[in-house]
Parts: sequence; C-alpha cells; structure tokens
Amino acid sequence: MFKKILGFLLIFAVCLNGLEYFILEEEYHFKENKIYAKEIFPQITNDFLVLEIPKNSSNYQIKSSQLITLFEKEGVQVGAKSAVVTFKRGIKGDVEGIKKYIAGLFLQEYKKNNIKIRKIDLEQITPIDFNAQSVREIDFHPKLLKRKEGTFEIVVEDKGRNRKVFFKYNVDATLEGIITASEISGGQTITYQNARIVEIPFDKVGSDLMQQGELGKVAVRSYTPENVLVTKDRLIAKRVVKKGDKIIVSVQEEGVILEFILEALKNAAIGDVIKAKALGGKKTYEVKIIDEGRGELQ
Repeated sequence: MFKKILGFLLIFAVCLNGLEYFILEEEYHFKENKIYAKEIFPQITNDFLVLEIPKNSSNYQIKSSQLITLFEKEGVQVGAKSAVVTFKRGIKGDVEGIKKYIAGLFLQEYKKNNIKIRKIDLEQITPIDFNAQSVREIDFHPKLLKRKEGTFEIVVEDKGRNRKVFFKYNVDATLEGIITASEISGGQTITYQNARIVEIPFDKVGSDLMQQGELGKVAVRSYTPENVLVTKDRLIAKRVVKKGDKIIVSVQEEGVILEFILEALKNAAIGDVIKAKALGGKKTYEVKIIDEGRGELQ
C-alpha cells in the first residue's frame, strides 16, 4: 500500500512540473515483433521503436530498467510496476473452434463427474496466421485430459503445405467428487450416509474420481479415513452376499426355470462365481452371483 501511495505522489509531483510520466505494466501482448512506444503508451506523442522481439519467441522478458533507459533517451519519464516486463504473443489464428473442440473432449471425459468449464485459455506458440477453414487436424492427446494445462498441436494449411502450430492451453473448471464424511472400514459400502458430494477445482487428475451414481453400489478396498477424496483405485464391487448367507439359485432345464436354496461358502459381489453347498449336505456347486441374495447355477 505504501509503495502505491508513493507512486501516486511521484506521478502527481511530476505532473505539477508539466512533464508526462508513465508506468510500465508487468505484462503486454503483442502480434508484430517490432514494438513501438504507442503500443505500450497510447497517449505518448512521439512514437518510436522500443524493441524487436525474436521471431520464434512467444514469451519474451526484458528488464524494466532497460526499457526505462530507452524511454528516457527519447525524453519520456517512465516508471515500472515490476523489475521485469513480459511480452506475450497474442493469438494470431482463429481459435474459437479449437476451444470448442477441446471443451467437448473434457465434457465427454468427465460427463459423469458433472464437469463445469468456466473458460479455456490458449496461447499460440508458433507465429502463423490461420483461419478456421485452414485447420486440418487437432492433435489433443488423451493424456492431456488428465491435466488442466499443457501443450498440444494442430495442423493447418499454409501457402499450399501443411504446417504444425503449437499451443499452450489452460482449463479453468470444476469437477464433482465424493469425499468421505466419516471413517469407512475396508469392504464397507460407500453411501450418502458416510460420504458427501463436493465440487473441486480441476487439477492434475492422477486417478479417476468416484462418481455420484456409484454411491450405494461400491465399497472401499481398505480402511479410509474421514475427508478423503475417493478415487476409483480405492474401490471394489459392493458385497451382496456374505459367507453363510442363504442364496436363491436358479437353473433352466428344458425351458423350465427351477429355483432352490444354497449356502454361500464365501463373500461375493455381483458377477463373482463362488462355491455354495446344499443345505444340510456336503455337495457343492458353482454359482454366479447376479443380485443381492440371488445366483445362477454354472
């Protein structure tokens, strides 16, 4: 706050002496490699070349003191907000279609996690002008869908030949996740009673998140403390049969469905094939579990 007040007082003092005083921002965007004074300070009366940015540079930094010296040689009094000024290359191509394409990929990937995309920022690295009609391919690798920022490329037609144009991207979004509301024992089902739905910032996703539609249908693999974001690698199928449970087993014989009761010899989830024995007997059968307390003879 003190620095800001001091800066305003300095500008005020200079203005009283009839001189113009300008402040360099921390960041500027450019399209052409030659940067002129009026692009930095539009109010300036004397326009002149300030610097020339290398053609292949999309993010160029220069010490504020160097720029101040250049302006002072032209009789312009300049201050700075930071020790370094950054010049970033502005978008040269038509990117709205590319943004929509990338948004569609993220929406599809995280549909079941109710992703909400606030915005997608693109920074064009390769200095080529292009329009939507010249885009031939967008190479956005699936692994990039696990990251909020990264680099990808597109192929555009430029003067009769295909050229690669590289971009940096940044996705500002949120995802719906499941957090444990209490401690959960290994093998225990995750439900609305022991977990809650939260909205989390989209960041680097190392493992797929549990989805709301899985509540009541899956269990945790091992003990899970309170306030843990649940990912798919922590989950196992919900046990619908326990060792010793009586299960109704069906079998089809000549178009007739027969049902009888067996005793499960181990815990099981839907889709598991387990051994079950006849009540009061020793003979065992292989049974595929199809629902809670029900199975099919194999």
